[in-house]
Amino acid sequence: MDKTIYLLLGAALTWAFYFLQRRVERRRTTDAIQRNQQLLALKQGLEGANTSLDDLRRFESRLIGKAETAVRIADGYVTQAQAVARHVDVETVTHDDMNQQAIAAFGRVDARLDGLVAHLRRQLDDDSLATFEDAHGAWREFRERYARFIAQSYSAGAIRPLIHAVTLESITAAWIAELETQLGDGD
Repeated sequence: MDKTIYLLLGAALTWAFYFLQRRVERRRTTDAIQRNQQLLALKQGLEGANTSLDDLRRFESRLIGKAETAVRIADGYVTQAQAVARHVDVETVTHDDMNQQAIAAFGRVDARLDGLVAHLRRQLDDDSLATFEDAHGAWREFRERYARFIAQSYSAGAIRPLIHAVTLESITAAWIAELETQLGDGD
């Protein structure tokens, strides 16, 4: 009798395991089919848009470059804020001190931009150089107008020079990142 019970129990477990295995295998097959359908739709969409995987990889690397630059800029501001906080604990920082520090930081970033622009000018041919000069000149005008607008949006007059310098620094760092990712710095 015990053997019959064990035989029936074994048969029931084998049967249950078989159907469980088939269900799991079917799910994997269904997942693979869905994934392949999605890849096919993506491939057809890329072909329809005349875009290749290399184009997507270049786009991804540009986005990653921009994200890394944004992280560097944010990290720089956190570091500066921490330094100011430590500096405030030690002694009183005046508005003029903060303004001078911000102007000096902008000067360093602007000098870096000037170096990158000089490097790019040596790489570009005549037509590309003329187009770049137009774009860069328009960007410089935009940078100044934008920084002035942001600074004027603060009601307190004493903080405006600081906001102006910090905005100039951040937008210049973003332009450097754009130039490096779009055109390459060649270094």
